[in-house]
Amino acid sequence: MALLGGLGAAGLTAVRQGTQIATSPSHAARLAGAVGRDGATALKLLLTPADAATALKGDPGISRRVAWSSAVSLRKIKDVSHAHDATVNDVLLAAVSGALRHYLQDHDSPVAEIQAMVPFNLRRLDQPVPRALGNKFGLVFLPLPVGTSGSYRRLVEVHRRMNEIKRGRDGQVSYGLLSVTGMTPEPVERRIIDLFTSKGTAVMTNVPGPKEPVYLAGAPVRTVLVWAPTSGHIGMSVSIYSYRGEVTVGLMVDAALIPEPNQIVAALERELEALAQLEPGGATRPGRRRRRPAARASKPTRTAQDKMN
Repeated sequence: MALLGGLGAAGLTAVRQGTQIATSPSHAARLAGAVGRDGATALKLLLTPADAATALKGDPGISRRVAWSSAVSLRKIKDVSHAHDATVNDVLLAAVSGALRHYLQDHDSPVAEIQAMVPFNLRRLDQPVPRALGNKFGLVFLPLPVGTSGSYRRLVEVHRRMNEIKRGRDGQVSYGLLSVTGMTPEPVERRIIDLFTSKGTAVMTNVPGPKEPVYLAGAPVRTVLVWAPTSGHIGMSVSIYSYRGEVTVGLMVDAALIPEPNQIVAALERELEALAQLEPGGATRPGRRRRRPAARASKPTRTAQDKMN
């Protein structure tokens, strides 16, 4: 019934478009331009090259390990974003880029960039939640500048790349491709998923949670830990979650590829601190010399290993 309803809606849309084309040549030109742009975007997504094998990417197995950061003040991150005309998401992704850069260098596999698959929300924030619930998002490829040195330069580059994505149609087109993929036979669907996931190294999500405390059985929830799932050839997810004015980053990795994920978490926390010490324009605050500390030992009390699919 859902498929029939979708086909019926598509048919009504086609009729309306046909009527507008017949009565308005300018509408026909706009529609043709949109179709051409979306076709070019779809081709770009399909032809994006696969990420090379690194210390972060390979053939994932079954065993997973998780780690998480200390809670960071959302106000502190907002102060950094305002100081550099960026967004909170830009700051966090720049810190993640720096952490992954250090990890790749420490494991002798530096690369210029890696692709992150980022869910891109397509539902307007002022729209009420639909009765049928469900998400409406596309997946976009964000090249993380792990080959760029300097916390400030990485922030500038992430900001520029995110603005390009926001101005483009990648999210809408990928949503359409994923919708069509879900209607194909399972072997075809699996091949398409393998094709897309081979292009990325990690899934990265940023979900804003409740601003006020929530309660479970009358007890306040102190913090929330989140790990996004992965599929296909992707063995790592980075989940950014804000709750009660604090931000926590959860990391889930393939145990064979990344046996000590807390090394990445420790580097992430150092990157956030380095960004907080920057003056507008990228200079380090007087009296503060940015230096990369020696890698800290992993914290076994904050790492768990389990069998998860």
